[in-house]
Amino acid sequence: MTETPDENDSEGPEAGDPGTSGGDDPGTSGDGSEAASGDGGLLAGRRGTVARGLLVTVAVAAAIAVAAAVVPTLFVDTAPEPEFRALDPDRTVTTGLPSTGSIEPEPPVVPAGGTVVVDAGPDSRSRLGPLAEAISAANHDVEYPSEGLADSLDGADGLVIVDPETAYSERELDAIETFADEGGRVVIFGNPNRFEVSAGVLGSSLSEQESELSELGGRFDLYFDTRYVYDQERNDGNYRHVLVRPPEGASLTDGNGSIADAEDVVLYTPTEVRSTDDAEPILVTSPTARTADSDAQREHTVALRDGNVLAVGDARFIAADRYNVGDNDEFLAGVVEFLVTGDRNDATDDAGAGNGGSAGGNATSGGNETATDARLAT
Repeated sequence: MTETPDENDSEGPEAGDPGTSGGDDPGTSGDGSEAASGDGGLLAGRRGTVARGLLVTVAVAAAIAVAAAVVPTLFVDTAPEPEFRALDPDRTVTTGLPSTGSIEPEPPVVPAGGTVVVDAGPDSRSRLGPLAEAISAANHDVEYPSEGLADSLDGADGLVIVDPETAYSERELDAIETFADEGGRVVIFGNPNRFEVSAGVLGSSLSEQESELSELGGRFDLYFDTRYVYDQERNDGNYRHVLVRPPEGASLTDGNGSIADAEDVVLYTPTEVRSTDDAEPILVTSPTARTADSDAQREHTVALRDGNVLAVGDARFIAADRYNVGDNDEFLAGVVEFLVTGDRNDATDDAGAGNGGSAGGNATSGGNETATDARLAT
């Protein structure tokens, strides 16, 4: 509240002072001078109030900035829900598929010896036990790169990439491309774009976090879509747990291999994979599937093979609690067969023989897992 001067506390104007007595200045009087003095005090008080208000505003703004800085950022995997058409209750899936079986590559197509590099962040790596065990069962070592990915590919014949959260460097991209060109097998498990929820004192905001697979996929003319695929009619009890299958004639090895029996593969919030080249569809949805930004029903391709590269639009179905749902284990057995049947080392063995074999000295034969630090993707 603005305080005005108390008349009892101030002395009156002295006689003869200019502008205070009204004798020399027509139109002024003692009463007028008191009014002017009161107006000046009121103006000064208002200025003080404004100044204090500005200080309060600055303080509140600073508090908001500090609060926003300390509130954690939340990453979610999907965009806001799409608008759904009315469902026919008789066609709605209410029960999920059983979780049975294990990943068992077919022995006749699996050569002995080799190394598969798995590039995954700490969180993803902890869930890849069944896949790593299946690779080991195929007489291949599993190596997690401790430093640079490019150096880890020396002597390897397979590479698994699991939804990286940071972009690869140009050197790493060049190394991966060269690796595939030399006959090494590359499997990329990717997800749709994530959404970043930032919370603050005044509310929260939603921003899109793009996938880091754009540049890598582009090296092989493979592109991961940004929106997820869902199916309200053919799913595993949840419209985002989509049932997919290999199209007729699809193969990851010389024959159909294990994927011939993978009729009900369950992908969890998958994304579509596209190609500008002559890539072969490996997994497709039913014609009742849609993307989150479209109401059109159509068949979506969620896995493609382009020569030595396999791109799958889901990185969740390989987890320890999902790898054997439906026919996931059958499909992953085919993925392992694909990984370990490349011919890269056939072309590089002669060059490596003079150096005592594969570089790095991290891999050991006999299907063991090399316990080194994963490339940090966070």
